[in-house]
Amino acid sequence: MTTAIITVGTIDTVDPTRYFVKHGENMRAAVKGYLDEVTTLAAVPVIEKYRGVLAAADLFTKSTTFWVIEPIRLDLGYGSQVHP
Repeated sequence: MTTAIITVGTIDTVDPTRYFVKHGENMRAAVKGYLDEVTTLAAVPVIEKYRGVLAAADLFTKSTTFWVIEPIRLDLGYGSQVHP
């Protein structure tokens, strides 16, 4: 539950606009930059809490956090808008 609260809070605090401005028409780069920032910010509290307690917490937490964020992000309606 705590991870979900941290993740939702993180998603709401990151404004993706700067990534879309920076990368222009390169949507993949913009979305990657945005998701990388959200993932990093959500992983930081977990890494800080478990560094030195859980082996390799600082190595694997970020990639695991990304996979926790994805279903939460999509369930909350933060999915990408794709137009055919």
